[in-house]
Order: sequence, then C-alpha cells, then structure tokens
Amino acid sequence: MPSKFFITLLLSFLAFTSRAQLVKVHGKITDNKLEPLAFVTLQVKELGYGAVSKENGEYELMLEEGKYDLVISMIGFKPQLLTIIAKGKEIVQNVIMEEEEANLSEVVVKTKLKDKAEEIVRNVIRNKEHIVSAAGAYSCQVYIKASQEKSLSAKKNDKQTTNPSDKKNVEELNKMAMAEIIMRLDHESSRRMKEQRIGITKRGKAESLFYLSATEGDFSLYNNLINIPSLSKTPFLSPVSYSGLIAYKYKTTKIEKLGDKKIYTISIKPRQLSNATIEGEIVVADSSFVILHSRFRLPSYHLPEYDFFEVEQNYEWVNNLAWMITRQQFTYYSKTNKMKQSGQTVAVYNEFELQKHFEKKYFGVEASSTAQEAYEKDSSFWQQSRAEPLTEKEIRFIRYNDSIFHLTHTKAYLDSLDKKINKITWKKLMITGQTFHNHEKERSFYLPTIPNIYQPFQFGGGRIGITVAYTKKFKSKKDVSIFSSASYGLRNRDFNGSFRLYRLYNPFNRGYYGILLRREFDHFFEGDAWINMLKRSNVYLNNTIGAEHSLEIVNGLYLFAGVDLAFRRSVSDYKTNSKIDTLLGEILTNNQPVHFEPYNAFYGRMRLQYTPFQRYLREPKEKVILGSSWPTFFATMRKGIPDIFRSKVDFDYLEFGMEQQIKIGLVGISNYRIKTGSFINTKDLRMVDYQFQRQGDPLLFMNPHEAFQALDSTFPVFKRFYQAHYVHEFNGALLNKIPLLKKLQLREIIGSGFLVAPEKNLRYVEAFAGIERIFKWPFDPLSKFKLGIYVAGSAANKYNNPIQFKIGLTTWDKQRNKWY
Repeated sequence: MPSKFFITLLLSFLAFTSRAQLVKVHGKITDNKLEPLAFVTLQVKELGYGAVSKENGEYELMLEEGKYDLVISMIGFKPQLLTIIAKGKEIVQNVIMEEEEANLSEVVVKTKLKDKAEEIVRNVIRNKEHIVSAAGAYSCQVYIKASQEKSLSAKKNDKQTTNPSDKKNVEELNKMAMAEIIMRLDHESSRRMKEQRIGITKRGKAESLFYLSATEGDFSLYNNLINIPSLSKTPFLSPVSYSGLIAYKYKTTKIEKLGDKKIYTISIKPRQLSNATIEGEIVVADSSFVILHSRFRLPSYHLPEYDFFEVEQNYEWVNNLAWMITRQQFTYYSKTNKMKQSGQTVAVYNEFELQKHFEKKYFGVEASSTAQEAYEKDSSFWQQSRAEPLTEKEIRFIRYNDSIFHLTHTKAYLDSLDKKINKITWKKLMITGQTFHNHEKERSFYLPTIPNIYQPFQFGGGRIGITVAYTKKFKSKKDVSIFSSASYGLRNRDFNGSFRLYRLYNPFNRGYYGILLRREFDHFFEGDAWINMLKRSNVYLNNTIGAEHSLEIVNGLYLFAGVDLAFRRSVSDYKTNSKIDTLLGEILTNNQPVHFEPYNAFYGRMRLQYTPFQRYLREPKEKVILGSSWPTFFATMRKGIPDIFRSKVDFDYLEFGMEQQIKIGLVGISNYRIKTGSFINTKDLRMVDYQFQRQGDPLLFMNPHEAFQALDSTFPVFKRFYQAHYVHEFNGALLNKIPLLKKLQLREIIGSGFLVAPEKNLRYVEAFAGIERIFKWPFDPLSKFKLGIYVAGSAANKYNNPIQFKIGLTTWDKQRNKWY
C-alpha cells in the first residue's frame, strides 16, 4: 500500500513538473537610432536575477509561465520597467532605450576619483547625436595622397641619402609607389554615399595602396561601430559609445588651457575582456565635449594584411555649424624577418556644404564613378589642387618617376628589359620557370621548370609533359589567355593534351568567352574524397570540345552558358603498375579500371545568378564590385542532348539555391548556402553525369560552404534533395575574452549542415567547431594563411557517425579580400 501511494505521488509530481514549461523571452536592445546596445542589464524583480545583452544587443531569458516585472538599465539611459506575461513557447520583446537628459553646460562631476576621463567621455557620448545631426547630409571635396615603399631590411632603410644619383637612393625610389586623388563626396550615411573622382594619378605599382576611395571604410569615432570592410571583416567597437564604457579604460594624460576652456587628452585602452577594440587617445574640448583630435591603432589580430595600422584624425568647426573630420592620416606596414612594406595615406576634406538635401533616388548602387579625363590631368592641376604638401622623398620620387618615364618607354630600354626577362638561367629552368616577353605586342609566354616535365604519379605510370601559357593584355583592360599542355605516357605510349582559350572582351560587364580542347584522364566524380581519387575505378579517358560564354546582363544579373561534346573511353586496357597494387592493396579496394562501351555525349549548361542592389565602383574601362546586403539567388541547368554528333546521353538536371554573407556586428560573420536539385529526365544518364554527395575526407577539413565533413560514404542522388551549409566565424569574440587565450591569437569557428535525400531515406545533420590561427608565408609580408584544427560530428537515421578530428589550411586572397 505504501508503495502504491509513493508511486502515485511520484507520478503526480512528474505530471506537475512536465506542465511547468519554460518560456523563452528574447529580443534586441537598441538606442533611439536603432543601433545595438551591448552590456545592458536586465533583471527579473521576482527572481532576483536576469541577463546582460550581447555585443549585438540581443538578450535571452528562460522563465516559467507567469507574470514578471523586468527592469532594464544602462549607464547614460533612462531605466525601463516592463511587465512580461510569460505564456506559450516564446515571446519576442524588443527594447528601445532613451538617453538621459542632461544640461552639458551645467554638468557637475561627483566622484571620489581625481581622473575625470570617463565622465568626459560619457558627456561626449551624450552629446554625439547633436554633433552628428548638426552636419546632416553633406558634400565636400577630398584630396587623397597615398605612398608606399618596400625594403629588404628595416634597419637598412633607416639611413636615407639625399643624393638622387646615389645608387641606394635610386633603388629605394624604384620600390616606391604613389597615388593622388581629387574627388567630390556626397554623404548621407555609410550606405548612402556617392563619390565622383575628378583627378587621379598613379606612379609605380600602386595596386596595394590603402584608401583610394571613401568606400573603403568609415573611421569616425562617433559611430558605435567602426566599419572598415577593406581592412577587417569584423567592425571595431568605438570607445565613444555606451558599450565602449564597459570595454575600455580611460585615463587623462594631459590638460591644457585654451582661453577659458580646458583641453583634455585621454588615453584609451581595451580591458582584458575585449575583442574588436582599438587603442590610442582622443583630445576633447571641455564644456562643448567634442573631439578635436584622435589617434588610435587597430589590432593586428583582425587585420589579414597588416602588422600595424594607425589612424590619426583632426576635427574642425566647419561653416559655423558642425564639427567635421578635416584630415585623416593612415600609417601601416607589413613585415617579415627580411622584408618590410610600409605606407602612409593622407586624406584632406574641405569645401563643405552642410545640411544638404538629396533626392530620394540620388544614391543608388553606383557608389563611385571615374571618367577617363580624371586620369589625364596635368601637373598644373595637381599644383593647384594639392591640399597636403609633398614630403621631400615624395618630391624626389615624382621627379625621378617622371624623369625616367620617357626613358623607360623607349624602344631601346624596353628591348633591354625584354632581354633580361627572356634570358635563360639555371634558376629559371629549375625553380621559377622561364618567361618570354614581348613589350611591342604586349604578350608573354611561360614555360615550366625542368623538374615539372616528368610527372611520375599519373594513371598508367610516369609521363613526360610540357605546359605553355600565353597571355596578352590590352590598354582597354581586355585580355586573352591561352593554356596548353601535351604529355607522353612512357608505359602505354599514349599522347594526351589540352588547349584552353579565355578571352575577356567586356571588362565592365565581365563578358568573356572560352574554347576548350582536351584529351586527358578524368574522374567519374571529380569532387570525391582524396582516398577515392586515387582509385583506378574512378578514372576514364575524356576527349572534349567545349565553348562557354558569360555576361552581366544588368547590374547583379549574370548569365553563363556553355556546350560540350565529349568522347568518353574506358581505360581498362591500359597497363598499370603492379607494385602499386602490392603496396596499397589493403587501402585501395576495388582498384581496377571500369570497363564500358565507348560513347559520345553532347551537353548544354546554363547558370543564372542574381544579386539585388549590388553596389559597385565605375572606372573608365571596368567595374569593381563592392557587394550587397541581399542574398545571391541562382539557378543551374545541365542537359544531356541526344542524337547530336551521335550523342547517347539524354537527361535534364535543375538546381536552385541562395547564398549570403551576414555581418553580425562584433559577434562575427555568418555565411550560409541553401540549394535543392533534381533530375527531371533520366532517359540515358551515365555515371559521370550523376549528382553525387561526397563523403568527408578522413583527415582534411574540406570547404565548409560546399561539402559535408562527417558523411561516411559517397553516393549519387537522382530525385529531389535538400542541402544546406552554415558557417560562423567569431573572429575572437569568445576566446579573446579569456586573457590567457587572447595572447595566443586564436580564432573560433562553428558550422553545421543538413542533407535530406528522400530516395535514400536519408536525413543527415552535422555540426563542427574549430580553432584557427593565422601565420605568415616566409619572405612575403602580404601573404598569410590560416591553419586550423576541427572536430566534427553528425547524426543520421542511417550510416555511421563517429566524432572526427581534422586539420585544414586556408590562404588569404589579396585580390578578392577574403580567405580562399
């Protein structure tokens, strides 16, 4: 009897607790400009505890069903009391905080501390909305002067000679680059701006100079987040923000008297528990609480290209109306043990027109435009337009560059340069490869090194081959490239080769066409795991003739189309190395070529891709894409066309998808890709045309935007499937809040993916997490790579799903400004 009573009581208790469901209360906390507020305190009065908002302003509470009073508070804002009725599964409650009203001219600081630095910064924060709104939308003229130099040793570069005829001085000038730009800038916000570049001059190799356009970043400290997309994927938290009051330490280093006002110099240092923060100082005027000057450094941890980057700004009272940045100076360098590349850019802003009104459609997707006339300005134009004097070394560089321009463009000089490039040396033959250049026809040939002629690890044994590359560039930015190869198999005495022509005929709309001829060994599934790529059962002989064309039809809308005619043959009659079978027999099972009847295949390919509101810079002969805050939508079609050229294949495959990169403030960057595909027709579908889902590599971490890490087998799908990949890079947002780990400069990354294949009755989901660190390539200060260690796990209704550890290597692509 007692046992029955106990069981009844226990069941009643479990039933009661199961009904006590938790309700998720979450939302985002912002200021009256809808900018996120971090470190806002939320306290549930009835429970005595609560939460703190994240760096992107989001918060989350788990409450049992009931009625609660929620107290929301933060320094500089009026506290709020909200009544929450927790019911259901979740409640979304966004909060807009109102700033405290304060008479800045009558602020009385009551504190036990002598240092007023933090209170002064707090007053600047209270006043910054008035400072920014005073200018409103505006126009101004901007003069930019950027220079850069490269040296083999920083110590040797310290001693500079003044004699232009000195050999060392000439070598230094040869390694310099410089650019000057005059532009008219119209500005309403960071997303609504337009620049018209009136004059441009470039000398030397100016491709890597920083800040040749205002679109490269907004460095104003009055923004809560300092966004610099050309430097860092992660924005930096401004010290002049309420969130910054918690992330930074402030200290007065100097107090000066200017008339009846005091000028405070305040140092800014990040606290230990911080990530995307800056370090430096600001100069603030008392009573008006405006920034007069600032100098701060960006953390190299978040800069893929630079080891040091410093910003210096001057603010002035403009048109008796508003405080504006009138001068910015950027100083930066990258270095290795033997090489240093350093640069400095100065931007001067003048001729302001404040409180302007722009038409609603004035700011579009074209953020910058440059006419050809801008590149044709003479020296008198620059003498009149220069808003910043040239340094003594810059003057020498311009004179030297201009004086040798005609010399270096004479036929005799260019012939001698070609002779030097075309000279055959042992270093070129064995290490770098041989180039033959013709300056008159603006074309180059490239031949491989001697060691690359013999290719020992090929199907059917070693081969002797050669590759030749040809490129020709035009002043119109058009170009043509040809890549060709030929090889001879020593064991089977067979010839293979390829020829590919690529012609860019429309640089502005990226219009190009290509022609392909090839006879090569190919794989049934080119993207398979590396262990399967070694199997002979994955190889066949492919003879192909193809053509392709691509063009941007309207801004953001691209159309790609191509056709291929393939003559496919089995390699089952090829001789192979029996020693390989002996050595790798246990590892490579089913390691024999597949026999099949030879056949022809004719294909059509098409891809339509659209990115709404794609922003760009317009140059006279080309277009530079800046990106969009919208996703990219795409549709791809592959069609096997029968009967033409005796083609046997007959199928139709259609795929749809979307992809996007989302910047989540200081928390990091998310990327996702979603797609679905299906064969509509499979009347004659050959193995090489299957749509495969590939297995994960045993050790290597694959591209997480395209592949699964823990899938334990490769298999084809013929009917509708659904696939998605998600990757989030925290960029130190978590680990950098742990002081010991912050010194290791590690980066955290997480991701997930899912695959649903109804025909296989497969429902698969995976997740991974990793730690990465950036290293430099030796001898090149601008080249870096990321080395990572990852753990991946998965769950599925079939297949094995063990926890796996992997390693990965990612390189930095300077041209695309992203990891590749």
